[in-house]
Amino acid sequence: MMDMFKHFMRQNQIGKTELFHLGVKRYGFLNRDLTLYCIYENGINLGFFAMYRHWLEYLYFADICGYTPVIYAGKNFEYQEDHAVAGTKNAFEYFFRQPSAVKAQEVKQSYKVMWSNPVHREMVELVYTGKMDHYGYTEKYMQEMGEIVRKYIVFNKRTSDYVNKSISEIGIRDGKVLGIHIRGTDFRGRYNNHPVFVTEQDCFHAIDNLMQKNRYDKIFVATDDQRILDVFLVEYGNQICYYHDVVRGRDNRSVAFSAGNRKNHKYLLGLEVIRDMYTLSMCDGLIAGISQVAICAQINKLARHEAYEDLSILDKGIYHNQRGFQRKVRGNREKGI
Repeated sequence: MMDMFKHFMRQNQIGKTELFHLGVKRYGFLNRDLTLYCIYENGINLGFFAMYRHWLEYLYFADICGYTPVIYAGKNFEYQEDHAVAGTKNAFEYFFRQPSAVKAQEVKQSYKVMWSNPVHREMVELVYTGKMDHYGYTEKYMQEMGEIVRKYIVFNKRTSDYVNKSISEIGIRDGKVLGIHIRGTDFRGRYNNHPVFVTEQDCFHAIDNLMQKNRYDKIFVATDDQRILDVFLVEYGNQICYYHDVVRGRDNRSVAFSAGNRKNHKYLLGLEVIRDMYTLSMCDGLIAGISQVAICAQINKLARHEAYEDLSILDKGIYHNQRGFQRKVRGNREKGI
């Protein structure tokens, strides 16, 4: 399928670039031998790993076209602070290295620049999943996105040190660990096109079956909802390990859109959910509802050419109703880097 997709793209770049909105901009004379592909996604109403999947799909598009990708998080990305973090105002660079040797600051000085357009990632999603759905995926999609992660996505030193130190402190590599991801907060709100809420009891049944079968040494729980964590602690006691320094909700509002008093709150929210995702990818087994975190944990597992011993995705379907989820955009901000 990859070869067919590449052939399709090559055919349509000749005289049909308007179909893909691939006009070249010339800003200066840097990087004359490269065609830069600037991935700029505003991130309106997106949680961290919905945005992450968008980045992967854009990177896939750049990869098959032979473009050199540069990523700049849009101004409405919920994890964007109003000041620089670790010397950068680009929220993508808070957490990751650029996927190429080209710096984001060079884009507006470069000779050949193409800007991302939602149709690019939507086409990738459509080809590999058969639909444009934030929660849709297929085995082939996961494998392809795993290869994109392997090729392009690298934590910066700050993120890498934080994640590795945290994983070491809770002993994920010491013995056999069953990872659990269960979303609460806004998932209880029954919003249109969101997964049906998976309850603690749904998870307990799946956990008990696997604990009896494989005798996992511990259970790692990642959740955005303190109420869910409290129930797990009562049920499984000292078998549970989890991160203590995480902001979790106690109502049906998304933590991603919360306002906090701590310094760099938005940045820290991103760091915490990255750590949850990556820790889940390091577990030996995974039980989860449908969520972007669980999807991206599987992608990162595949990126290392690994597989879960046990994988149980609790799919109760998607809500189809009139309850629209909408997060107010922070101002009317134009594209700029």
